[in-house]
This record gives sequence, structure tokens and C-alpha cells, in this order.
Amino acid sequence: MDQRQVSDESDIGWLPVLEAGPRPVYLKIVDALADARSNGRLQPGDRLPPQRELARLLGVDLTTVTRAFSEARRRNLIDATAGRGTFVTPGDPEEPVLDLSMNIPPAPAGLNLPALIRAGVEGLLKRSSAEALLSYHPGPGSPVERAVGSSWLAAAGGRLPVDRVVVGSGAQALLTAVLLSETREGDTILADALTYPGLIGLAGATRRKLAAVGGDAEGMRPDDLEAAARRHGARVLYLNPTLQNPTALVMSEGRRRELARMAGKLELVIVEDDPYRRLLAAPPPAFLELAPGRTFHVATLAKCISPFLRTAFLAAPDPQAAERVAVAIRGTTMMAPPLMTGLACEWLRSGLAEEITAGVRVEARARQEIARNILPKGFVATDTSLHLWYPLESQLRSAELADIARRRGLAISPAEEFAVGQDFANGFRLAVGATPNRERLEEGLHSLASILSGAPGVSRSKA
Repeated sequence: MDQRQVSDESDIGWLPVLEAGPRPVYLKIVDALADARSNGRLQPGDRLPPQRELARLLGVDLTTVTRAFSEARRRNLIDATAGRGTFVTPGDPEEPVLDLSMNIPPAPAGLNLPALIRAGVEGLLKRSSAEALLSYHPGPGSPVERAVGSSWLAAAGGRLPVDRVVVGSGAQALLTAVLLSETREGDTILADALTYPGLIGLAGATRRKLAAVGGDAEGMRPDDLEAAARRHGARVLYLNPTLQNPTALVMSEGRRRELARMAGKLELVIVEDDPYRRLLAAPPPAFLELAPGRTFHVATLAKCISPFLRTAFLAAPDPQAAERVAVAIRGTTMMAPPLMTGLACEWLRSGLAEEITAGVRVEARARQEIARNILPKGFVATDTSLHLWYPLESQLRSAELADIARRRGLAISPAEEFAVGQDFANGFRLAVGATPNRERLEEGLHSLASILSGAPGVSRSKA
């Protein structure tokens, strides 16, 4: 290992210029370390100046440098050996320290979710039959579970007969069952040009094709839908109309009605993936309400409560469609896990699920406010969404920006992860719920704002 001593000014050329600004000084030092290692100014094995010497050179206090070194070690940028000094490590950081890519709800404000989970599971085990919890429950769910699901789905289209409701182990399991029951290998599914990555992966795994439908500021365009359906001979349409992933768009009621009419004209089956509806105080009507006879509506608890609850409910157009989905479930995921489903149903019946969702809305609103105060304006979001969409109006592709961010210890989701085909908008999605607290979110957003300010053609004024 090269253990060169710092002996002249050329050895410290990587040191940052500490200009005034909102980004903490210690993070500027870490950013400079990451950039220097990335561009080769610092090589693996290079020894850094002692912390006191570095503090003197930068004109900062020792605690700032100590904090910077601690953060750099967490990012696997440097390593320290007692009695020998601090050295640059080889390779890339093992994992981003700040994750703005995982789209999960934050911990609900005012509630201790881990404590609620522990108490809920313990209470369920005491009250329920062990045989019931330890047995297989293949199919669409028990009558009680389907009735609870009907009540939860009523917010999207009125109370449904239980024979139209299916319980599944998460939205992805239900989407899989719907596609397997309603399409065949080689069939084409229509979707937005930027869509849920789980659908893209599912189509590939089941050998279905995806075709992009053009849109505008209100969402998918009905005329483009008609053209794409006729061009590809498609009969299934996938929509994520409320807080769309990744664009955070809420499709207007008028556009929903236009698309519902077009789907009827074309005799399309609608698959409505609706995980975020409960985050809005007054969402537009669901396609389940506008086109109940042709809509498979999927609502998961994972995005409004916690991914801990891998429970989702599906509303089918009729009992026969529900049974086809149940058959597909038996051939894939077999059933929804009894313990988690039992807990979900208890929380739904007691009202605790809605209380947790309200807490998630409060925390999401606070985090979106942080984003508005830090990021350059131009992104798309609502006050209570779990993510935001940031369009890029430059030659820099979002995948390139994501790579730059990763070298700074920050994970974001580039447009390429959501793209159907080659013609899609340049931009990236940020998830505001994955960081453990608001302070860490602020750090991540300040880091991202710094990256954006240095990217050609990206910088904008703050909102």
C-alpha cells in the first residue's frame, strides 16, 4: 500500500473551497473526498493529513473535521489505522448512506409503529387459533378478510360484494395474478411511457410486451391510447393515476372520464394500480367507480401504512373474474400470509389503519415542505406524496446524474428505471420516506442540491 506523507501543497489539492451556503461544512469536506477519489486526485492508499492539520488548512474547528472523517468512514471512502493514520480506501462506497430511491412511507408522526406491530402481533396470537394461523389458506381470502377488504376498497368505488374482492400478499402478487388470468404470453399491455418498474419486471418475467402511450400534463392522452391499442392489438391497459409512480401526477377527473370512455370504446380491460389514494384528502374518482365493469383495482397497505404489511386487496369486475385471479394466486403465491393478513384486518376494523395513514400523511407533508425549501424549483409533487419527480432540462441524462449522486453517497431513481421503450422524459424520482428522520433527509437534499447546482443546464432558482 502506498503510504505517502503529505509534504507539500500539491498533496492537498483536493481540499474544498469552503464557500458560504446552506450545506454543512463537514459534508462539503466529504464531497471533496468522494470527488477526489473518483477523479483520481486521491488514490487508494493515499494518507490524509492529520485531523488537526486539516482543520488548520481549512480554517475550521477540529470537531467539523472529525465529523467529516466519521461520515467518510461510513461511506467507505477512508479507513483509519491506530498509530499509522487515515488512508483512502479502494473501490466504490459499499452502499449509499442516504437512500432517496426506496419509495416507502415514513414512520407515522406521533405514533410508535414498531410498538404497535409488536402489540398487534402479540394480541393476535393470544386471540386467534394457532391452527388457523399455521395452516394454508389458499385462494382469494376468507369471507371475513374479503369483507374487511370490501370496506377498505369502498373509498375507491362503494362497498363491493365479497365475491368480487380478492386478498393477496401485496400489490405485486395481485398484479401478477391479474396479468396471468387476463393475458397470454406475447400479449401487449399498454402503459405510460414512464411507469412502475414492478410492471416492467413482471412483463419480462411472464413474456408479455409493454407499449408506451403518450401523455401530457393531465396524464395519458385518450387519442394516443386509441392509436396504441389499434396499432398493437392490445386489450389490457395499466394505469397508476393517483400520485403516479414516478411522475407524482394526479390525473384529473376529466381525463379519467375520457380514458374510461375510450377504454369502453376499445373494449379494454383496465388494471388500476392505486397504492397512494389514501395519502390524498380528496382524490379524484377511481376507475373502479368510473368503469366498474372492466376495472381490476389493486390497493395495497404497504404504501400508506408500512411495507411490513404485505397485504393488498383487489376489486374485480365480477365474481368470475375474481375466481380467475384466485386460480392464478393458487398457482403463484398460494395465499396471503395468515399472520400479516390477520393483523391488517384487525387494524382496518379497529380504525388503527386509518390513524396510521393519517400519521404518514402528516410526516409526508413535513418532508415535502423540506424538499420545497431546499431543492431548486421545477419538481412535481403534492403536499402528502411519498415521492417527487424532478425533470432534467439538460443534456445530462438522469442515469449519469444518478451515478454522480451515488459517488456522493446518495441514491436516487433515474428515469431509465421506469422507461417503457426509448422515448421518455429525462428526469429522476426522489423518495422522501426512506430516510430515518427529517434531519437525514435535509442532509441528502442539500447534497443533491449541490450536485444539481454543478450540473450544466440543470440549476434553477429555489421555489
